[in-house]
Amino acid sequence: MILDRKHVPWAFLTTAATGAAGLLYLANFHPKLLPVEVTLPPFFGEAPPTHGSVGSSPLGIIYGSFAFAIFIFAALLGARKKKPLWKIGHPQLWLRAHIWLTIFSIPLILFHCGFKTGGPMTTLLLGVYAVEMVSGFFGFTLQQFMPTLMRQTLEQEVVFEQIPYIRNLLLESAKKVRESLKPEEKPAPTPAPEAPVQSVQNVHPVQPDLQILTDFFDHEILPYLAAKNGKSLPLGKQQASDDYFRMVKLSAPASYAASLDEVQGWCNDRRRMDLQTSLHHWLHSWLLVHIPISILLLVLTGWHIVTALRFV
Repeated sequence: MILDRKHVPWAFLTTAATGAAGLLYLANFHPKLLPVEVTLPPFFGEAPPTHGSVGSSPLGIIYGSFAFAIFIFAALLGARKKKPLWKIGHPQLWLRAHIWLTIFSIPLILFHCGFKTGGPMTTLLLGVYAVEMVSGFFGFTLQQFMPTLMRQTLEQEVVFEQIPYIRNLLLESAKKVRESLKPEEKPAPTPAPEAPVQSVQNVHPVQPDLQILTDFFDHEILPYLAAKNGKSLPLGKQQASDDYFRMVKLSAPASYAASLDEVQGWCNDRRRMDLQTSLHHWLHSWLLVHIPISILLLVLTGWHIVTALRFV
């Protein structure tokens, strides 16, 4: 999702909510740091508390509860994407809420733990949370420039899911061109009277210039178009591919020039699709970390709640 003006209200609300949560934190746990006295409802207890941790206080529990609710909402985004026909808010609205609510969870978590890591369990939970947030920010940063980079780099972008099908079509088309490469039919030379008749008189050897073309297909073009990842092959590089085709065109029969131009275009298309695949993987690879960690975060948070309630 690209940052635009629609994010301004969310940024304002997140900043205001963080300020309000911070004010409550100071008023409840560090009232001396405030320039004026802020009186909290009796529900919040003593200010500052004389015993117990920040997380186990009424305000600390509120912080933790809101953070856990945000975790659950963030996890539901995947289900919302899979059900585009659900009339529960527009998907773009869910994405904006996902971004800004998870950002708001940062101060909530810090206030809940009192800016301390605590024991091994809470330390592990904070570590998992940190990895989750870093992966999310990394993915969000990629989304800001990667789509523009793809538009500027790719002359023609195809539907990503159709790339394997199109690559197979290019390979089959190149195979048909390869099968059409046949030597020109020439009459067999008449044997001299004194020479015996050869049994191979109807065999026509491949012309040297055509042999160069067939070798080019067999050793470069077809392996490149059939490769799962052709970046490491000579035709996978623009300059090397141009040089190869230029040299072959100088040696190949003129009647195959149009076919070579067409095949060169197919190789260029394959190269662009490989680039699009790489950029697409970069754009979505962070999800391989983000999604599993989000599930782990929910599980550990649930266990943290159960464990905390046992000792309350």
